[in-house]
Amino acid sequence: MPTTVKSKSRQGFQRKIIDLPTLMLQRSSARQAGKVVVHCHGCFDIVHPGHIRYLQFAKQQGDQLVVSLTGDPHVGKGEGRPYVPQELRAENLAALEFVDWVYINPTPTAVDLLAALKPDIYIKGREYENNQHAGFLKERHTVEGYGGRVIFSSGDVIYSSSQIIDNYAQRLDLEQEKLTLFCQRYQITHDAILELMDAVVDRPCLVIGDMVLDRYQYCDASDLSADGPMMSLVPLEQRDFLGGAAMIARHLAGLGAEPTLIASFGRDAASDTAIDTLENLGVHVLPIRNRRTIATKTRFVVDTQKLFQLDESPATPIDSASEKWLLEQVARLATPEATVFLYDAALGVLGDSLCRELVPAIKAGYGPLIGGTAGSRGRLMRLTHADLLVGTERGVRVAMRDHEQGITSLAYHLLANLGAQNLLVPLGKRGLLCFDQRRDNASDSWEGKLRSEYLASPVNGAVDKLGCQEALLAVAGALLGAGANIHQAAYVGLAASILEGRQLGHQPLDGHELRQLLESRPELAVS
Repeated sequence: MPTTVKSKSRQGFQRKIIDLPTLMLQRSSARQAGKVVVHCHGCFDIVHPGHIRYLQFAKQQGDQLVVSLTGDPHVGKGEGRPYVPQELRAENLAALEFVDWVYINPTPTAVDLLAALKPDIYIKGREYENNQHAGFLKERHTVEGYGGRVIFSSGDVIYSSSQIIDNYAQRLDLEQEKLTLFCQRYQITHDAILELMDAVVDRPCLVIGDMVLDRYQYCDASDLSADGPMMSLVPLEQRDFLGGAAMIARHLAGLGAEPTLIASFGRDAASDTAIDTLENLGVHVLPIRNRRTIATKTRFVVDTQKLFQLDESPATPIDSASEKWLLEQVARLATPEATVFLYDAALGVLGDSLCRELVPAIKAGYGPLIGGTAGSRGRLMRLTHADLLVGTERGVRVAMRDHEQGITSLAYHLLANLGAQNLLVPLGKRGLLCFDQRRDNASDSWEGKLRSEYLASPVNGAVDKLGCQEALLAVAGALLGAGANIHQAAYVGLAASILEGRQLGHQPLDGHELRQLLESRPELAVS
């Protein structure tokens, strides 16, 4: 629910930012005094000259001007929007002399507010005069239904907040203030985060899914080949990293948790080496030996540039005996304190039949269920009833078979279809999108049941995004299991993914390094 501030707690122009009961009292007083109340509604992300002319025109039509703005969760203008948080947008409007009251609207449209406030005049821009958009038509019918008037402004100066943001976003230093407001809103402080990280230590975790050997073949690009238009590479060095479910388990061990890994391995020496490595790093391994050789993906790298990938990881479904054994291990290890991670890279461990039995068993005997996939290859639709899902936008779109709708709408329908609670969509070095099902809102509309937040990356710099999603999944899931709210979990998970992305290849998380990063962040110092 967007934050509203009562006028009695504000000084100067900020006193104009009021909550709904105060606004209704002001409206009643204006009606008794015979004053004409004019209402404008919008996002007002960047207040530009077009907005100024629009609001000046509105003020000229009556005695008192109410400006309502769309709260952050309902600004559907793409990722990273709104650029300016609702509290600052409200202050920008309140600072204008001709604006009398400012209200942060907690619903997607102004329809409910118009029905309650009943302004005498509702002002819209000239571009709406012949607009047949369903949302605006509802607003217009509401106003005209109680006898109010809709007037279209002259629109003599045309600007676009979106265009201004696209052109000048790099010049506006608002990211730190946005992060600070985000942290204040969701109780993300140094003390709270460090206490949650302490609660992860020694906590049992179970990781089930596909593991991959991620091989980096470093090369020197010497020349073009003499027998065709292709690059000639000279191999320099080869490095192997344990990825997928194995890397999730390694990150959990780096946080101090007690992870157990159930994953598919081969019957080769590379698989034996991988198991020994994991055990030495604090991961208890229960291997499924269903493959001839370990699943491998080789990336050919020149300097820091990946040129192409050789995929030697064919899907190898586990047999019914292995499924039975896996379910027996899940039953044997069950404890309400344990967090379970399911990771599907479509390599054969998490098949449809297994998941239909596995998920109910987990929900009956364990703590939170965390689900994730490798890009769009894994199947999110198998991961039902998860407390947290982590998936790319492409992965969400593939799961929903929809490449046209907005990501917020798709997120709602994905969570609803799966009976899941929360979804994190990583955006690379830009940050992530956080969606959670609202339990405190009785609205019948899907927009009222889903809260969406854009969390910008607190620090810059990413060399290699391989493994970043696994770091986000592991850390966010571990904190959620330790009692964090989804936004606390998302913030720390994002910080962990940034650390992972600072180097080529996978590196297990260093809990001490993550704590140092968090302790240095100024937005966490505000309690």
